[in-house]
Parts: sequence; structure tokens; C-alpha cells
Amino acid sequence: MNQEPSLQLKRMPKWLEFVLTKRFPCALMVVFMLTSAYWFNVLFGNIPLIGFLMLLVGMVLHLAVPSVFALVLFGGGLVFSLQVGGIAALLILLLSSGSMYAVLVFLALFAVVPVMTGLTMQQRGLGQASWLLAVSLLVTVFVALMIAMDSEGLKEYVSQLFKPLFNSMVAEIPVGEKEALSSIRQLQNIMVEIFPGLLVISVWLAWWGDILFARKIAKGYGFYQGDESTMLSLVLPKKLVYVLLAFAAIANMTDGDIQYVAVNGLLVLAGLMAVQGISVAHTWLKSRGMMNTIVVMYMMLFFWSVMVLAFVMIGLLDIWFNFRRNIVSTTGEK
Repeated sequence: MNQEPSLQLKRMPKWLEFVLTKRFPCALMVVFMLTSAYWFNVLFGNIPLIGFLMLLVGMVLHLAVPSVFALVLFGGGLVFSLQVGGIAALLILLLSSGSMYAVLVFLALFAVVPVMTGLTMQQRGLGQASWLLAVSLLVTVFVALMIAMDSEGLKEYVSQLFKPLFNSMVAEIPVGEKEALSSIRQLQNIMVEIFPGLLVISVWLAWWGDILFARKIAKGYGFYQGDESTMLSLVLPKKLVYVLLAFAAIANMTDGDIQYVAVNGLLVLAGLMAVQGISVAHTWLKSRGMMNTIVVMYMMLFFWSVMVLAFVMIGLLDIWFNFRRNIVSTTGEK
């Protein structure tokens, strides 16, 4: 029987189907995407405009690696995706002249974390998957920092990373500009204090977008099975609230590296709560046909970061009160 046009699935290009269903070609593609920024810079770095554009393309390909592992998971399963990651790790070991640090970062950050997040998304929904991704990235970043640092503490190590950048900025300030010098030093202290948390949130946004995009592609080609809820229905688990409160208590009762970890963990979890709060506000405005207001909301969120605090509170309250339960859109959709 002929299918209805709305039910017909797209046909995947043969070359892409071949790459995604064969372990070694897929691993080669992953390694190329991961290192593309370097190769494009070598090939086109001497051509000003083209070199810059190709560098941007390379960075996009680099950040899209998790989406490949999510696609492979959705189509080939857990074992197949981890096998692709293992082969890619061996290739990276050869390219990096035996650097186990590079291999471990690749396996943890680009392969295992996206695969486990995608698997959780299929089986337990977006809320559990987003929570798992954030915690996994937080642990990965702090473990990487602890491996890289010497005898100094975590905060001191991060401070050393930022010193060359801010020292060069200070060197350009005219003599006597005490106010400008004070502002730069204050900015330096803030960046050192929250850098791990900001890094985790940034990577979370990129990885989360990759995995949702991979799910959309897999659904379009008909090989995705599992939870299909949208971001507007995102509900984080209640246990996240208790972990957030625990981080807040630890941050206020301790000092040193423990406090540093707690502060940045608090920042990451508050970011997740803000995402849920934004989903609630978006759904409420959409149900009333206020599409222009939604655009204004996102613009204000981009330019006025203090608004994040309001969305954090909305997200926290939504976990208990489920504001979206009674929201009915103008089309009758719940």
C-alpha cells in the first residue's frame, strides 16, 4: 500500500548510510570532523577571508561530533556506537603521538557522554537526559582540571590559565587609569571564580543541541525509537533541587577547592533550572498567541542576563506546581 505523504520517510543518501553503518569509515569521519579546524587552518590559513571562513566551518564540524555518536546510537545501538568510539580513539592516539590525555578527553567528552545521554533520552525522556549530560560534563571538566594541575589548588590553577590574558590587557592600560585597572582585575576574579561552570554550561548547550538535532534527523529517516517529547515539555527531576540546595549549603559552609566545586556546580544546576523556566514561559506565551513577545523575551535574555534569575525561580516552582499542566494553546493543544 502507498503511504500517506505525511507519513513518508526521507531516504538517507547512500554515502551517508554507508558511513554511518560501517565502523571504520564512521570512525574516520569522526576523527576528520574533530581535527578539521586544524587541517583547514593548515590548508587555507594563508588566505585571509577564505581561511577565516574555513576555520569557522572546522569549528562547527568539531562541535558536531557528539551528534554523529548520537545518530550512530539511535541507528546501531549502544555497542556499535562505543565500538566506533574505540576505533576513533585509536586513530587519535596515533595522530597525537601517543597522548593518552587526548584519548581520554575524546572518549569521555565526545563519545561516551553523548552516547549515554542519547540512550537516557530514548528510555527516560528529556529531563533525565539533560540532567545526566550536565552532571557528566561537570565531573569531566573538574577531573580534567585536576589531572592537568600540579600541586596548586583548582582555583589557583584556573587563575594561572587566565593570567597571561589579563596581564596583556593590563599592560595596554595607560598609566594612572586606576579605575580601568580595577575593573579588569575585578573581571579577572569573576572569570576565575565561575570559569568551570560557564564552560560546562557552554558545552552543555552545544552537546544538547547536537543530540536534539541528531534525534530530529533520526526521526526524519525513521530509525529513532524512544521518547519524543519536545523541549517545551522539559521537566527536570525533583532530586535536582535537593542537589542544588546541597551545593548551596556546601558553598556557604566550606572554603578552598570544595567551595570552588560547589559554587560552579550550583551555577550549572541553576542554568538547567533556567532552561526549564524558559520552557514554561515560552509555552505560556505561545498558548496565548504572543509570538512577538517570545522574540522579545529571548532578546532581553540575551542582552540582560539578570533575567536568568527570574527563569531559575520559575523553573524551581514548576518542578512542584507543573504550570504547563493547565496551559491550553489557541489550537486546543495541551
